[in-house]
Amino acid sequence: MHASRKALNMIKYLILMLTFMCVVIEIIQIVVGAVLHRLFTTYTVFIDNDFVRATHFLIAVGIILIFLSIFGLAAIVFENVAMIFLYAGIFSLVVILEIVLAAGAFSMTNRVDSMLHRRMNHVIQRFHTDSFMRASFNHMQIEMNCCGINSYNDWPLFHPYRDLPNSCCSRMDEGFCMPRERGCHAPMSDFIGSRVQMIATGTTIIIVFQVVCIITAIIMGARLSVYKKQMRELHSNGPIPIPEPIMTEKPKY
Repeated sequence: MHASRKALNMIKYLILMLTFMCVVIEIIQIVVGAVLHRLFTTYTVFIDNDFVRATHFLIAVGIILIFLSIFGLAAIVFENVAMIFLYAGIFSLVVILEIVLAAGAFSMTNRVDSMLHRRMNHVIQRFHTDSFMRASFNHMQIEMNCCGINSYNDWPLFHPYRDLPNSCCSRMDEGFCMPRERGCHAPMSDFIGSRVQMIATGTTIIIVFQVVCIITAIIMGARLSVYKKQMRELHSNGPIPIPEPIMTEKPKY
């Protein structure tokens, strides 16, 4: 019985450490999700809504798992079998949602190029008629150090007889704009693609760690259930009666 309690304590301390690490990881997940959300909303006219929604989902799952991990810590500390199994069950459901998120993020990486090409064409066509799109395209050209979609030659195709926007100019030479050589599609594709890949890869790594936490919690709950059952049986049987010594000789009076 002493050996069983010692093994149970080892599992308990292990899962406490893993659950605490889960809390730290989820805080990091929320921060990363918030940063990516800010980056995506900066270029919102160039990306589809589901890219932004992926960051919302990342933040929401992180918040849910923080509260769930705190619930799991309480269940383990108080050694409540029902709470431990409930914690493992809800955790498993959330991990399934994260698997869906990771799969969606991996599929979105293959859509980045076509999405940017479609969106950039739409924005550049409305450059001179929509102030918000004009500001967004100018911001992108300055931040990415680029001009046009594939090159600065795109501007005369979409807006003939108009000068290049100032955001296209790397410098002014005697009053003439010297455009940046590279287009914006390639750097934007690298920028958005690397962030989506970060979501997919990071979520996958977190899922693997969380599966370890779930398995450990289930083992803890099973071991604790068996241990408590043994303790109940021991107490229900009562103390073991001590037999009276056998008298080999008659007592002398």
